[in-house]
Amino acid sequence: MAHPKKALIAILLGLSIAGAAFASEFCDGFERGYVTGYKEAKNTPIEPFVPFCPIQPTRGFGDPESDYEHGYVIGYKQGLVAGSR
Repeated sequence: MAHPKKALIAILLGLSIAGAAFASEFCDGFERGYVTGYKEAKNTPIEPFVPFCPIQPTRGFGDPESDYEHGYVIGYKQGLVAGSR
């Protein structure tokens, strides 16, 4: 029989790995969206410095289903604001 602490550690490790995979898709989308929005606002081909990826907010009505697209939309909006300064 497995030790309860070992089983708990295995479950928590599995959940953290699964969470990192979803966060990665969101952050990949955020980065790409930020770069696109910034370059569009500045009308430049130069890649900007991308800030750290935020924690993925809860989806609201009308938000995309995929984590990548959700991150892209948020990053794009932030990139537009940063590029218009």
